[in-house]
Amino acid sequence: HLAQASRRMRGQRAGGAPAARLAGTPLAWAWLLQAFIAAEGKAKHPVVKWGQKSDRLYLQIALAEMENQEVTMEERQIAIKGFSKGQEYEVDLRLLRGINVTASKYEVNKWSMLFDLVKLRREPCWKRLLKSKQTFPWLKKDPDRIYTEDCQSAKEDWREAYFSQQLQKGDDMPPPSTPDVSQDSDHPKESQEKKAWEQTLKRFQERAVPRRKAPRKRKRSRRSSGRKSEL
Repeated sequence: HLAQASRRMRGQRAGGAPAARLAGTPLAWAWLLQAFIAAEGKAKHPVVKWGQKSDRLYLQIALAEMENQEVTMEERQIAIKGFSKGQEYEVDLRLLRGINVTASKYEVNKWSMLFDLVKLRREPCWKRLLKSKQTFPWLKKDPDRIYTEDCQSAKEDWREAYFSQQLQKGDDMPPPSTPDVSQDSDHPKESQEKKAWEQTLKRFQERAVPRRKAPRKRKRSRRSSGRKSEL
């Protein structure tokens, strides 16, 4: 920190004169001391490891012998502040989506702080923990909290529920050229659902990329091969 403050002084100008002229004076040393104290007194970011299931989030903050900790849990925010071995640490996590604060909990042991956060709903696993897309060196994935099968299962269930809902609502269907059959008493409901399903299948078939059939190799008959040998 002293070296950084010294370099800043050399690169700045005070009153039109280079700040390097102040080097070695009591004023310069006092300024350096203040910069060093301010840098040392600033709270540091702890290392945060996180993992997830389709319905839960897991956080591990590796701070040994945590003292005077202050934890704030809100639907989209987790704020932690405290001291570990005389050093102050602070982190503010703005989550990508909401959690159930009432059902969530945390514990503090001798080596770390552990959070068990309950998501608002079972859903496909999050692509990231924070709302911000910026990457941070202190935020890491926890290899012990990776549940690939659970995340894949939730993703498939979500897709199935989504497409079923779209078929029921018919939001993705083009506007009909004829009056709505639901207002015509002569058409039963079953025929309406069947027609909607056929139109949906037709759209999917039009979007699908046809498979290319591999050309079949012609097999030479024994008769033709025999004739060639005779010739």
